[in-house]
Amino acid sequence: MQITIKGIKILCSRKKDHKELLWKRIHELRKEIVDMVLLGSLNGRIPVKLLKNNAMLIRKYSKRLKLLNY
Repeated sequence: MQITIKGIKILCSRKKDHKELLWKRIHELRKEIVDMVLLGSLNGRIPVKLLKNNAMLIRKYSKRLKLLNY
């Protein structure tokens, strides 16, 4: 099976590999959100559009992960 995430094509032959990839990406996005909020609080501006985009991606990947678990 071939998976494309953010323009990167990954060959995955097992569900477990895909689950691990999704978990890793979700945690990266959460770290990015925390970093953006911390830097934004220092600068006085928080990038709302980027935060919304990352939150949307987390929801999307979480939904995929939930479907893979069933």
